[in-house]
Amino acid sequence: MGKGKKIKIIVAVAGLLLLAAILVFLFAGENIEVFKAFFRKGITQEEIRENAQRFGWRGVVSIGLLSMLQVVFMFLPAEPVQVIAGVSYGLWFGILVCEIGVLVGNTLIYIAYKIFGTRLSEYYSKKIDIDWSSAKTTRSVSLIVLVLYILPAIPYGMICFFAASMGLKYPRYLLLTGLGALPSVLIGVGLGNLAITASLIWAAAVFAVLLAILLVLFLKRNALAAKLNAYLKRRATPYTSDYELRDTHKVLFRLFFFLAGVYVRLNFKVKYKNLTGKLNRPSIVLVNHGTFVDFLFSGRYLKKYYPNIICARMYFYHKTMGTLMKMGGVIPKSMFTADLESAKNCVRAVKQRKGMLLMMPEARLSTVGRYEGIQNATSKFIYKSGADVYLFKIHGNYFARPKWGNGPRRRSPVECTLDRLCSSEELSSMDYEAFTGKLDRAMDYDEYEWLATRPEIKYRDKRLAEGLEGILYKCPCCGAEGAGETQKRTLRCTVCGNEVHLGDRYAFREGPFNDLRDWYDWQQEVLDKEITADAEYRLESKVELKHSSKDGKTCLRHAGEGVCRLDRSGLTYEGTDDGEEVSVHFNGNQVYRLLFGVNEDFELYVGKEIYYFVPENKRLCVKWYQCSIALKEYFKE
Repeated sequence: MGKGKKIKIIVAVAGLLLLAAILVFLFAGENIEVFKAFFRKGITQEEIRENAQRFGWRGVVSIGLLSMLQVVFMFLPAEPVQVIAGVSYGLWFGILVCEIGVLVGNTLIYIAYKIFGTRLSEYYSKKIDIDWSSAKTTRSVSLIVLVLYILPAIPYGMICFFAASMGLKYPRYLLLTGLGALPSVLIGVGLGNLAITASLIWAAAVFAVLLAILLVLFLKRNALAAKLNAYLKRRATPYTSDYELRDTHKVLFRLFFFLAGVYVRLNFKVKYKNLTGKLNRPSIVLVNHGTFVDFLFSGRYLKKYYPNIICARMYFYHKTMGTLMKMGGVIPKSMFTADLESAKNCVRAVKQRKGMLLMMPEARLSTVGRYEGIQNATSKFIYKSGADVYLFKIHGNYFARPKWGNGPRRRSPVECTLDRLCSSEELSSMDYEAFTGKLDRAMDYDEYEWLATRPEIKYRDKRLAEGLEGILYKCPCCGAEGAGETQKRTLRCTVCGNEVHLGDRYAFREGPFNDLRDWYDWQQEVLDKEITADAEYRLESKVELKHSSKDGKTCLRHAGEGVCRLDRSGLTYEGTDDGEEVSVHFNGNQVYRLLFGVNEDFELYVGKEIYYFVPENKRLCVKWYQCSIALKEYFKE
């Protein structure tokens, strides 16, 4: 006998024992006499209901438990219990009792799935012509669950198990399965109530109509299943970050930047200055990237042009977020790697559509509030675009919401200046070296130099230094790495106890460094010397590997664990990847820079896939970034 058959026999025996226990509970005491009264000759419909109600609270509890059992144990029919509920307690109270029992049964299946997972699939399975594999990848889970309740011969427990396996949150799961069962409960209880309150002719007529409908559905079950499977196949296409540029949904675009304007006005004091007047199209607008919300500052000001904004592909891995961004004309880009799809979309936006492309050419947030350079491929694209090139220069953005900070510094000043870098005619008459020189000079910025010219600005945030341990990872006193901790305005080394305090103008009140730049530059110098002196230098750590989400419910998913090593040859990962042992090497030309999230990860893209590494000590993520900079002379772009 197979294991699955044994499980079904055990479950069936358990179900019958529980059913027997409920019947014993119901007929205990004087209730056995009530039961005998139903078989008295000449009993009227009214007397039947009166007798049923004499079961009291035991009857209500028993009906609820039986409704629960018919969900959990698929071989138990639901209709007899529902009809009895209608006979005994009327339409509305009968529905309430049965529905509560159904919801309890649904909850038990949800809990069982969370505990045992797919091990219960041997029991909650039945030979039905439904393409369950497609159903599990459908983008219309709610609709499919509700439709399954309408189809004949599909037990409620099987539908509940399917819904639980889709990873639905409990409130949504309970709402869907409860609503799905409600029509059947209504019909069953309604028939019982009709049998008591109406004439037998009416009751028989309604019963005959319902029976005919059920018979037609049963006979057409294969055709209905085929249509459902065809629909599932169409809807089962997994979500992807792939995107071909389409017309921007202007209402959605305007609504987003209206809400963005509210956010900006609540958190920052922004001043705009336009030195060029109306912008021409096609055009490219370049924005320096000091903070995560630079696209809000620039997009809000340029919203009347409906620019296509370039954004990191990782955010498109989330289905809802990605779909909305695609509708808004946002173009996904795999940073620091060849991305043919993104390049085609950018060309389409500028040349074919004669539109406006808004981009942050640095392609990563500034670490300490200054210009960090542009990849050669990006400069070449801008140079060959043949479009007018504008510069949207932002100052104060880094201090208002730094990469490493815990949120916006409320009411911080931000200054935005829009100017033309070069016209299409000037661009065509300029050689590439001259253009890149002009581009670097125009993009160059240093937030501390800007702040020095504005002595009136002070940042009063009480938690100003929190998160700074993710940028300044090395203690200048004892040399410990990844041992810093911050509280409010203090950064402290947990090894030697050295402390520094961050003042209102992002300067240190004590210690060997004046500000973040000096400390960060010292870390870079130490790394440069170590790597120059040691040809075998390598940075190594245990990591968790994450990839793009498969179902689009999140941006990322856990993919494996292993060890990462960065040296002169590039980056190597050895460990598991989706259950397989792998050794993956990314050579120097694939590691222009390792992108990093402060106290989160370091990452790189390969095509449209991301390799997102979470190291053992998250405070050292910045070291991987600085190490990739120190190794740049050994890497070939």
